[in-house]
Amino acid sequence: MKKVSAILCLLTLVAASAHAQGRSVRFGIKAAPNLGFIKPDSKELKNDGSAFGYTFGLLGDFMIGANENYAFSTGLLLNRVGGKTTYPYGDKNLRTESKYQYIEVPITLKLKTNEIGYMTYFGQIGFGSAFNIAAKSDYDKPDGKGGITRVTDESIMDKTSLFKASLIVGAGLEFNFSGNTSLMVGLTYNNGFTNILKDQEVVDANGTKKDLKAKQHYVELSLGVFF
Repeated sequence: MKKVSAILCLLTLVAASAHAQGRSVRFGIKAAPNLGFIKPDSKELKNDGSAFGYTFGLLGDFMIGANENYAFSTGLLLNRVGGKTTYPYGDKNLRTESKYQYIEVPITLKLKTNEIGYMTYFGQIGFGSAFNIAAKSDYDKPDGKGGITRVTDESIMDKTSLFKASLIVGAGLEFNFSGNTSLMVGLTYNNGFTNILKDQEVVDANGTKKDLKAKQHYVELSLGVFF
């Protein structure tokens, strides 16, 4: 939470600086359903499907220059995302469905067209910095009698990395209703590039312990309003 507070202070300073230099600043809100999946970075771990999640929170565009075609775009978002995997345990394959919650601060550059009618089109690229605040999992577990039992809704915070970094690529459009109020619709791909697993390992068919590594990815439909 100290890191999140530091980020909020930084955003406040950026906004104050932008205002002092006479640059335009826009704020808005966002809600976005997403489809997430986990990409294994260890051969022992296999992707087993996607999971639905969501993102919502505040957005901020800090215009660069006077023509408003370029903006430093950021925000403060609550992101819930997950995925399904399988991994070996002896001669068995165990299934896991994990759900993660992050406080995410995107740091992106937004490139916008001039207004065409009431529409403005944009492309967006940058990085995401996310801090884990909750993690739960439903998973298969050997019962000690040669069978498998299902554990549900168990916290895996101690097995989840605190920080997740990602590459963000997106595109979309804005429809101007009136004055400074615009509706935003976009499609965003969030490509994680850091390991989300912490101190997790499996035992393969030969009895050898293997470290597990994986990255979190998701595609989201972004819906928002700027004021």
